[in-house]
Amino acid sequence: MRASPPPPTPQTRTRIRDNQRRSRARKKEYIHQLEAQVRAAEQRGVQASVEVQTAARRVVEENRRLRELLRYHGVSERSIEGHLAAGGRGDGRGVVRNLGELLNPVEGGNSEGRSCACTSGLVSPRGSVPTIEGLSTGRLSRVPSPKPVTEGGKNNDNNNCSMAADLISTMTGANPHDVRTSLGCTPGTECHVDDARIGDAIEHLTGPGE
Repeated sequence: MRASPPPPTPQTRTRIRDNQRRSRARKKEYIHQLEAQVRAAEQRGVQASVEVQTAARRVVEENRRLRELLRYHGVSERSIEGHLAAGGRGDGRGVVRNLGELLNPVEGGNSEGRSCACTSGLVSPRGSVPTIEGLSTGRLSRVPSPKPVTEGGKNNDNNNCSMAADLISTMTGANPHDVRTSLGCTPGTECHVDDARIGDAIEHLTGPGE
């Protein structure tokens, strides 16, 4: 017959109680940590949701202002809708070409006149030009010195410099004077700028600061 174990001594009972108390304390601390992590995750989710909603409202407001600006310059609602339906895909030059399609009808098909120099100037990588919906307030880096305005011939890619500058300023949040400077336009003159210069200006004004 197996002998029964000896009864626990007072020291053993004390040690067992201490172990149980420490175990409960560890579990409680672990639960508190989990609850804190859950609250932090919920807070981050709320903050992210607020930021997304704020960005969405900003995009809606920017699009509304752009539509008003285009209508002010004589672009019909039908042309705007057609541009939006056809845009948003392809390389950055495609976006600039679409911008030119909106601007050129306002010029009445006649782009003769003064033309901004556009063969040199801004140095930027040939990356994607952000679409209108994706543009936010840009940060200006160093603005290059204006290029001389020269007499230019007829060019289907030429756009009215003032109108292009107003659109780019609305899209990027940049100062209109700085935009005209980056396009190489001379103050007080009615000149034209081609699609390549518009694309370089957008990339320059929306790129990371130096």
